[in-house]
Amino acid sequence: MSLFWFKLRDRLMARMQGRGDLPELARRNLEAVRGLKASAPLDQCDFVVLDLETTGIDITRDRVISVGAVRINQGRIHLGKAFSERINPGPGMPTKAVTVHGITPDMLAAARPEAEVFDEFIDYIGHGIIVAHNAGFDLHFLNRHMRERYGLRLHNLVIDTVLLCKRFILPSDPFGISRHIERCRLDALAEHFGIAQPERHIASGDALVTAMIFQRIISLMAQQGAATLGRLTAAGRMTNAPL
Repeated sequence: MSLFWFKLRDRLMARMQGRGDLPELARRNLEAVRGLKASAPLDQCDFVVLDLETTGIDITRDRVISVGAVRINQGRIHLGKAFSERINPGPGMPTKAVTVHGITPDMLAAARPEAEVFDEFIDYIGHGIIVAHNAGFDLHFLNRHMRERYGLRLHNLVIDTVLLCKRFILPSDPFGISRHIERCRLDALAEHFGIAQPERHIASGDALVTAMIFQRIISLMAQQGAATLGRLTAAGRMTNAPL
């Protein structure tokens, strides 16, 4: 779907959902794609590269324990505008989560609850274009929050670096065998581009690595053709369908 049709579809959905009694945060989010232009060079776009760490990979049962994000403006990562916060998931945190993240229940005891942190995080995202690795997983939790709290999903444009990897890095796969798909893992892409990962499975660390990978892919796009928002959307847009 082109950026034009995506914007048109999203505007229609926004009108259907745009009730006058919505809180300001939700009303602002309904306009997240309005100013986007397919011809815009990527160095003129505002990106929010995010990562969520959870208690596991079961989206029906597991909970978010940390959020990390960095902004990319004018092609540069702005560490001074980063977002990083832990979340108290409530009781019963699985032991396996501790072994993966190194985050213990004691570390989360004084953290704020998910709803409070997510509202602040969505305000931080603003009208930015969301970028994430395996974006559907992260967007599930953010959209679930939006639906429970406001009755609608996020309306931001969402770019998945896995889709970009398939388009710009992997060899041609005309038969859809996907035998090279392992090369799209975050670890594999970081190794491919020579990017160190000192804080793997930490939300802020993984968000930063994803941002650096995204920068490299944008550079590849510029070498292979126009680095415009329309081309990026055609290659990497995740269908941010209602959940």
